[in-house]
Amino acid sequence: MLPPAERFQGRDTLRYVRLMLLVVPLLLVVAIVIYGIVNQRIEDSLSSYYLGPARDLFVAMLVTTGALLVVYSGEALEDYALNLAGFYAMFVALVPTRLGETLATLAPAEQGKLILSVRVAIVAVLIVSAAFVWLGIRTSNWPHKALMHSALTRALGWISTGLLAVFILLLIWRAFEGKTFAWVHASAAFLLIFSMGIAIASHLGHAPMCHQDTSGGSPNRYRIILGLMALGLVAWPILLVAGVDEALFIVEWFQIGLFAYFWYLESRRLWDPVA
Repeated sequence: MLPPAERFQGRDTLRYVRLMLLVVPLLLVVAIVIYGIVNQRIEDSLSSYYLGPARDLFVAMLVTTGALLVVYSGEALEDYALNLAGFYAMFVALVPTRLGETLATLAPAEQGKLILSVRVAIVAVLIVSAAFVWLGIRTSNWPHKALMHSALTRALGWISTGLLAVFILLLIWRAFEGKTFAWVHASAAFLLIFSMGIAIASHLGHAPMCHQDTSGGSPNRYRIILGLMALGLVAWPILLVAGVDEALFIVEWFQIGLFAYFWYLESRRLWDPVA
């Protein structure tokens, strides 16, 4: 058993990790509000800010959030899903949205520089991620065995791993092809939401999902979050059909708000854990 001082230090570290997962997105929120006031407009999607004045904060927020998701440790299924979410967040940040349109406006020399920078980012993240997985396996901290907890965790684990394999193949193909990196950004964003959904689902209080009840006595709150996430995805095409130009922007911020509320619940549930 750890000495009391080390236990308290570890508890404080986890507290600040959870709080940072709430605070970091506020950087982009504030930047977008200021941008909207000054320019009297909002973009048609959150990712569009990658190409605007909020670019640096957009990249910094997503990279930091991705690292925090990987660092955060929970039950086996949640931990695996959050590791994947952190991995996908890196590519949402580092591979620009609408890159093909941007490249078309650049001179050949500038196109080559941008393509090279994206290739370097992809290769660097893949190498570091591979080293992280190898280290996890070597230290027995990788949750592959714990995912065998039940048929449900096995199914979700295999589905998540299969989608990861497809995404990595897409990354490698686009890195070699090096023209527009089509679908990388959008796929990473979708898989980020999918992985976060699995992490939230692990808190529903169902025994097949994890070894202990992590619902904090309020599984309905997590059910509501998942239901609203699904509702937001359904609302997106409806808003598009209704002619709402900012449909994607609305849906993205709706999902971010739900994620923030999830981390708020986690911070409250684990602020003073039982010793």
